[in-house]
Amino acid sequence: MRLPAGYTLLGAAPVRAAIRDDLVPLLGSWLLAPSLVLPAGAEPIAAGRGAAYRVALPGGVRAVVRLYRRGGLVARAVRQTYLGLRPRPLRELAITAEARRRGVAAAEVLAARVDGRLAYRGALVTAEIAGAETLFEALRTAGTPAARRALAASAGAAVATLHAAGISHADLNLTNILVHPGQAGRTAALVDFDRARMSGGPLGPAARRRNLRRLARSLAKLDPEGALAGPEDARAFRAAYDAAGGEPCVC
Repeated sequence: MRLPAGYTLLGAAPVRAAIRDDLVPLLGSWLLAPSLVLPAGAEPIAAGRGAAYRVALPGGVRAVVRLYRRGGLVARAVRQTYLGLRPRPLRELAITAEARRRGVAAAEVLAARVDGRLAYRGALVTAEIAGAETLFEALRTAGTPAARRALAASAGAAVATLHAAGISHADLNLTNILVHPGQAGRTAALVDFDRARMSGGPLGPAARRRNLRRLARSLAKLDPEGALAGPEDARAFRAAYDAAGGEPCVC
């Protein structure tokens, strides 16, 4: 698989790692070890499938390590092993880097590790976004209706930019949108581009609808009582989406 500029692929099957060029001296030996051992003090992140950790890497680099885990029915039989000639960690690195190049607010991938050949396990290392929390947690702790509307608007702008860049997020939900302090208040960023799809131009209406319906299902699942977001918040999301994406919101 062709890596984006700025990354180096080290090692050979069964253990390979794609690492940002300047971090090769710091991370190479750790990522190419026969078994991946998380640094001391790794802090589990309560999101997704329970396989992500905040860590301090050599050189003081703050990062998030996500170990690939399966979901759905297949996870009952096989939890960590994947099959294929195009390893998902390397593909996710490439898509995330291209998304960032197209202007999407996405956490930077620092490295990706693949352990195996046709059957493999994987890990992704992304830069930690200082002060970030999931949109779900931010909505849950928002103190005022105005704060919730501002969060919804930041999410709407981030998703619009994603769609305008031609990217369909395969798992767009309230835990894969992060909010963090920015120059103009809380800003949203996106994570977890595993299985994301990319097109040459902006997403069409049908693809936008599918992606936004997934986000709506996530909200309904995590907030069945409607306590975190109401009609005013939905309107704030739609207005920001329209303004940032340049097309009427189809949500």
